[in-house]
Amino acid sequence: MANSRTKNSVLNMGASVAIRVSTLLLSFASRTVFIYVLGAEYLGLNGLFTNILSFLALSELGLGSAIAFLLYKPIAENDEERMKAVMQFYKKCYYYVGIVILLLGCSLMPFLRYLVNLDQPLPENLYLVFFLFVLQSAVSYFFAAYKQTFVNANQKTYLLGKIEVAYTFISCLVDIIVLLVFRNFIAYLLFKVIVVIAKNLSLSHKIDKLYPFLTEPVAQKLSKKEVKQVFKDIYSVSVFRLGSVLFNSVSNIVTSAVVGTIVVGYYSNYTMIVTQVEVLMGLAFNAVAAGIGNAVATETKKRQFEIYKNIDFVTSAVYMISSVCLIQLLNSLMKLWMGNIGHEYVLSQFVVILIVANMYTNCSCQVLERYRTANGYFTIGRDLQIIGGVVNIILSVVLAKLWGFEGVLISPFICKMFINVTPYVVRVGKKSFGVSIGYMLKEYFSKYVYVIIASCLTWYACKSIHCTTILNFIVECIGTLIIAILLFVVFYYKSQNLKQIFKLIKK
Repeated sequence: MANSRTKNSVLNMGASVAIRVSTLLLSFASRTVFIYVLGAEYLGLNGLFTNILSFLALSELGLGSAIAFLLYKPIAENDEERMKAVMQFYKKCYYYVGIVILLLGCSLMPFLRYLVNLDQPLPENLYLVFFLFVLQSAVSYFFAAYKQTFVNANQKTYLLGKIEVAYTFISCLVDIIVLLVFRNFIAYLLFKVIVVIAKNLSLSHKIDKLYPFLTEPVAQKLSKKEVKQVFKDIYSVSVFRLGSVLFNSVSNIVTSAVVGTIVVGYYSNYTMIVTQVEVLMGLAFNAVAAGIGNAVATETKKRQFEIYKNIDFVTSAVYMISSVCLIQLLNSLMKLWMGNIGHEYVLSQFVVILIVANMYTNCSCQVLERYRTANGYFTIGRDLQIIGGVVNIILSVVLAKLWGFEGVLISPFICKMFINVTPYVVRVGKKSFGVSIGYMLKEYFSKYVYVIIASCLTWYACKSIHCTTILNFIVECIGTLIIAILLFVVFYYKSQNLKQIFKLIKK
């Protein structure tokens, strides 16, 4: 079982990394053409509406997490009838989710004029543009979205890798062609909807071939008690997810309404890069998420804690080193990429630090989050997530009026650190592994110490070549990575986990 879990994890990780690296490179090409053809105003509108859709996606209510939790046991026991019953229920729920997203999207249209803040109105019909965004989001729920959860829970994500990569290329290529030929935002969005539908049909067909028993008639249904428990879990997950959206999706909306929609466009170039890096790191770990669920179902608490420490050390190393590199390199990359179009596309170094700080805070609890959901502890962090999210909205507006865009980014970091993260880390650690408050806090905040020290030292070492030439950027990349890794080794040289990694490397 352990060897199978490790093999699947490695395959999933490899596929995920390959997909995201190709996505990042293609996103650069597509985004560059978008900016040259349409400009920053459309880029800002694109970022704003994408964030609004994050709120609409709350209609999913965390259903995927609750269903994945239900699937772990029947997958481990190869109980096909039980798996079919769960997936049939899931399919019906997702159909209604798609309908709700369409209805909510239409109901929001009268309020768009209060959120879009441009110096000059765009020629396109704002409501039609927003409807196409909503349609693009909703169609997935009618096709393959629910089926992908089964593949993920079964640790076979890599089997869909070819389709994901193919449609990533197709989507970016279609974006570029449509922009160059039609030079029209409506046409751009229409073709995006078509590509999303085609992708979902392809994924659905592939999953049906992989698991033909899922297309067979369902002989049993979930009991009323089980359905009640699912919705109880969904409530806890959805409340938690609402808090996450209030943190992570409010920045663009507040920025557009208070500072200006065009600033959202400048910001979105940074978030495109950071999000792809974040997803790359997250997917590398998500590949073993179902393995954690299997371990929780089959291993002792002591063994679970050992697994947790190993996974947390490796993933934290990736997150910390990546954060140091992003703080140093983001503006150098942006200057080379966007500098010729306009200096306004390059934001201040303080903004870069705030962007990366928020990214690292989001990533830093991913391992604990997987243990929380795998154990079914859906209520942990639920109430504080909502409180923190609401405080973040209020504080974002206040700080935006005081300090502009920087204030919008300061707010979520403060709220996460002081309202959400600290009690969350303590409670999940105690509930899942029975470890002390002191241990969890020491382990968590020592990582911030490393990121701060390493970032300061790399900045001092590379400051003279920062934001200069392509050659200097290459030197800066290599130097930053070397310094970040060496400092990590020095910082954790006494760690047993690091010693184990060195032993594996020697083998």
